[in-house]
Amino acid sequence: MNKLVRVPSKFNPYLASFSDLFTRPSYVSFCHMTTTIAVCNKSKTVFNLHETMADDNKDKKGRSSYNWFITNGDWDEDEIAQRKADLFFEELCLKKDSRILLIIDDTYNEKKGKHTEGVGKFFDHSKGFIWGNNIVTSVLQAKGLFIPHKAKIYVKKEDAGTDFKSKIQIAIKDIIEPLKIPLETKLMVVFDSWWYSAILIKSCRDRGYHVTCQIKSNKKVSLNNQDSLSVKSYAKRFDKDDFKKISIKARGKRRSYFIVEQLVSLDKSSQVRLVISKENLDAEPKYYICTDVDLPAKEILSIYEDRWDIETAHREANQKLGFKDYQLRSKKAIERFMQLVFAIWTGILLVEIESPPSGTKKKTLGDMVDQVRSESIIDLMVYVMDCFNLPIPDEGGLLYKLKAIGLKVGK
Repeated sequence: MNKLVRVPSKFNPYLASFSDLFTRPSYVSFCHMTTTIAVCNKSKTVFNLHETMADDNKDKKGRSSYNWFITNGDWDEDEIAQRKADLFFEELCLKKDSRILLIIDDTYNEKKGKHTEGVGKFFDHSKGFIWGNNIVTSVLQAKGLFIPHKAKIYVKKEDAGTDFKSKIQIAIKDIIEPLKIPLETKLMVVFDSWWYSAILIKSCRDRGYHVTCQIKSNKKVSLNNQDSLSVKSYAKRFDKDDFKKISIKARGKRRSYFIVEQLVSLDKSSQVRLVISKENLDAEPKYYICTDVDLPAKEILSIYEDRWDIETAHREANQKLGFKDYQLRSKKAIERFMQLVFAIWTGILLVEIESPPSGTKKKTLGDMVDQVRSESIIDLMVYVMDCFNLPIPDEGGLLYKLKAIGLKVGK
């Protein structure tokens, strides 16, 4: 198991930005928990995170203290989410009319037993029926970079009672409405066809936000206030010659689509831009809408393709930072743990932005986490040498070689 002898100094300015949200003891726990999440190379249980913090660390607490911090500590995970969003926006120096994407989706985490709050039987499209938690997630994206924003546990009505919120209500009340963005920037909310809801779109529009989403083929639209018909039926009105070819960059590649775009009315009131898109002229179409009717189809498809960032976030947050490793029972504790994961993800990204490596290859989150873990090993070696008053060689030797390949050596 990796060991962390001290909080990495490169994270100190970032972590200090959260200090006013905690009492002094809780702030120490916050720093320990977030950084050990990055360094720990085992499942991210409280036990393993506690073991990752080296016993020589004078600020190390007992395991029960870290468990209490997550389950009962006096702090608000939603304040952490907003603060790291603020830091992300500030680092990107967003200008007037800059577009921010808020991408909403959900994911599942299989669990055993019935003691974890919110567990139940759910249908996962990739696995079929599973027993576990259903988690509503969100990502913020701007200037081609993204951070995970919030994760909220969905609890079925029979278990939640009077506190029940549908997933649409969670998206509105817990994610969209509380979010604060920089003045004079623009927010676009993005989601797939499952999330389409007139209530969700109205909530976004009432706050001045626009929406880009996919819709199902049976969704009805109307043209020029005529009778409504399904978008599937509407698409049959167009011949192959009506489709024009466009090319966009998505997920690092150029992708071509054949599209028709049209202004239509949705839900008998709001006007949206409808994009009917095919991968080739004989393929089944997909249907997208955008409430910003001034945006062309090419830009709408590019925005929707950015929705893939949330799939990347689910995968990398779980594989590298143990997003789904929690062994906690209460909904609040689980959501707090996931926010700690998101906090260190954001910290790793912001440190990388501030001190970009030489070369042109773009790093993944996995690359960045591996770098943090490598540096923690070097820090441990330096710490041991300091304890024995051994000099760190300027050249030659293991530490010098590690420094030569780009790893930080020394305090």
